[in-house]
Amino acid sequence: MLPEIAQLQFNTDKATENKDLSETGKSFLFDFETGDFLLKDGRLVEVTGVEAIKSWIEKVLRTEKYRYKVYEREDKNEYGIILEDLIVGNNFPLSFIEAEVRREISQALTKHPKIQSLSDWNIEKNNPTLIISFKVNLIDGNSFAQEVKL
Repeated sequence: MLPEIAQLQFNTDKATENKDLSETGKSFLFDFETGDFLLKDGRLVEVTGVEAIKSWIEKVLRTEKYRYKVYEREDKNEYGIILEDLIVGNNFPLSFIEAEVRREISQALTKHPKIQSLSDWNIEKNNPTLIISFKVNLIDGNSFAQEVKL
């Protein structure tokens, strides 16, 4: 008596491919040395493209995972990385620290829809500073160098 309802199949891979990756939200230029946003004519300076990705990377790497309640998520997919346990109060071998830093950073940054992978790593530990540089490989084939001092 009742009509059959067609079962629609939804291919999530195709949906992801067709998603406009340029719509990742707004990003504003932040000066990490002064700890404040940059202003031009009294307004926040908006950044796009690679500059927005660089800013996002810097923010992620400077945020200690699980420290701030604002970043808590039900799926436990929190924002940031765990570094303090590796470098503060511990005397782990540099090779162990490097491997864990690469793993943590790669896991956190490849969540960005435009970042495919990271390569060409260099990690220097100059107590108390950690200088991390790497190449960011984007899904569109472009790449850029990134350095962060933590």
